[in-house]
This record gives sequence, structure tokens and C-alpha cells, in this order.
Amino acid sequence: MAGLSRYEQEVTIGFNAAEDTAELYTADPVWMRKFDKLVEQNPEQFKPGMAETYKGEVVAKRYSFPKRFITIRSKDVKRELTDEQRAELAERLSKTR
Repeated sequence: MAGLSRYEQEVTIGFNAAEDTAELYTADPVWMRKFDKLVEQNPEQFKPGMAETYKGEVVAKRYSFPKRFITIRSKDVKRELTDEQRAELAERLSKTR
């Protein structure tokens, strides 16, 4: 994305108390890919909105989705794995490839 700096690649989520939907605005290509995938996988819940372009390239998009999907974590949860658990996960991953 040559048009926007990393600082400009923002993500904003907005909603109000009166409505059941939230809106996400993003100029971050990673978030656009995530939400495009959610729209494709679950079009009943995730709706695409307007896209903004710069020099013919999409640089930002809007999406709407149920605000009940928004959560806030109260702390970081660090997953501590034993060597056995790591080996089991590695084996499971190699089987899926």
C-alpha cells in the first residue's frame, strides 16, 4: 500500500447505545483482508460498506457487524505449554499440511 504511511493505516470501531450494529473503518490492509474474509464466510453478520480509493487503489474500507461481537480483554493471557503439548501441536500441524 504505497498511498498511506503506517501511521495512517488506522482502525476505528464505532457504535452507539441505540443501535445493535457497530461500524469498523480501516485503512490497514491486514484488517481489510481479515474483514473481507469475515464478509465472505459470514455475509449474514458482516456487511461491507464504502471503500475509499487513492490513485485507483483501495486504501480504506468500512464494514458493519453486530456490536455484541466486540469484547475487551481485562488482561493478557499467556499460554504456557509443556514440551509434550508443543510436540502434540507440532504433530497435529504437520498432519494438516
